[in-house]
Amino acid sequence: MNKLQHEIDIIYRDILILDLTSERICCGEELKQFHWRCFHANTLSAAIKLLQKYNFHVAIALISTTQLQRVLHTINALNEAQDSLIWVAISVDSALDNDQLASCLPRYFSDYHHLPINWKQLNHTLGHAYGMARLKKRSQPPVNHPNHENQLLGNSNLINTLRSNIAKVAKVDEAVLISGETGTGKGLCAHLIHSQSKRGNGPFITINCGALPASLIHSELFGHEKGAFTGADKQYIGHIERANDGTLFLDEIGDLSLESQVNLLQFLEDHIIERLGGSIDITIDCRIIFASHINLETAVEEGRFREDLYYRINILHLHAPSLREHKEDITLLVDEYLKQYSPSEHLYTLTPKALKTMYEYQWPGNIRELKNRINRAIIMANNNQLTATDLGIKIVNLQSDREDVINLAQHRVEIDTELLLDAIKRNNHNISAAARELKISRTTFYRLIKKCKIKL
Repeated sequence: MNKLQHEIDIIYRDILILDLTSERICCGEELKQFHWRCFHANTLSAAIKLLQKYNFHVAIALISTTQLQRVLHTINALNEAQDSLIWVAISVDSALDNDQLASCLPRYFSDYHHLPINWKQLNHTLGHAYGMARLKKRSQPPVNHPNHENQLLGNSNLINTLRSNIAKVAKVDEAVLISGETGTGKGLCAHLIHSQSKRGNGPFITINCGALPASLIHSELFGHEKGAFTGADKQYIGHIERANDGTLFLDEIGDLSLESQVNLLQFLEDHIIERLGGSIDITIDCRIIFASHINLETAVEEGRFREDLYYRINILHLHAPSLREHKEDITLLVDEYLKQYSPSEHLYTLTPKALKTMYEYQWPGNIRELKNRINRAIIMANNNQLTATDLGIKIVNLQSDREDVINLAQHRVEIDTELLLDAIKRNNHNISAAARELKISRTTFYRLIKKCKIKL
């Protein structure tokens, strides 16, 4: 048998090498002698693409002091895609102390090695991990993992707690109130509660109470009969009725008028509606999830929100944290949205300075702002290395608590203005198309235009 035929007959075992460090240690030739075929990835998106293409049972992660947390966040994301992977760590610097290793090794790795590498010992470790991973994969039923579009991204304590609380409240059929700033993912939380509940196969109906005039909100919620008012030329089934056997998500509930709050409270008590202009009681079986970016307790004190309604909807309360509170998730979020918005032919990345700037920035628009900034940067950038200038981020030094509020509010207006103007230009001043691109209603779009004092 010649050498070429011998190479063909060898069965190589595929292994993923996750290298987010600057060391760029090559394991290919050294491990090939033990019949391992190595595939290197230096980003989360590259690793996910390799997972989709090859059948990995074991993976190596190169870890260092400066990149340890980023590596661990990436491993968490990869484990969501394939949770049967068994990881082995290689420490590439001596500064990584035993305390750091002790805190992460038991949770993430089956074993670890130091430089210089004893390749024979590493092969023995990988062989054992390979066998255990195959047993682990064989014992697990196939699982359909949801797309990241429908996942709550993040591995911080705050996000893990929120994810756990969502699973808990999804098991019961009570009203849920989700609080949090604009752009923190309250709508995604509502979707997850619905999809994990017994109503998951039913309709999920959303209405933004802040996007509709007070004169229309009652009709939108409860529906109307033909001829109920001028212009009502046909029967209209309201959002509550359409949510029968499913979930109704009322976003920005704090913007609901006091009159509509009375009608909503009545429905919550008896689950019966009557269409405007109708005379028939209709029993509705739906769960309602509420969300608000304003503090409803303050709104109650100021007389803008009914106290009895507040206590009726605040049975189960979840809080979506601001991005400022879990900045450790920024790297994971950046990797995901870079992968999502990069053209198929190549992947965009951030310069180290741009990533540092993102950690220093206060994110008044939260995750939605981060997502939109990356999307805009990819569209406008001159090359695939995105800078802080491409992202349009400016760090403002705030001097006092009062200045914090003023400057953040002004900065938010500047961000909204920039996003609106870009969307208007890209869609040739077609407001409907621009609103669809930003995934908001035309009413909300016009309201933001007015707030930002944009002249069309």
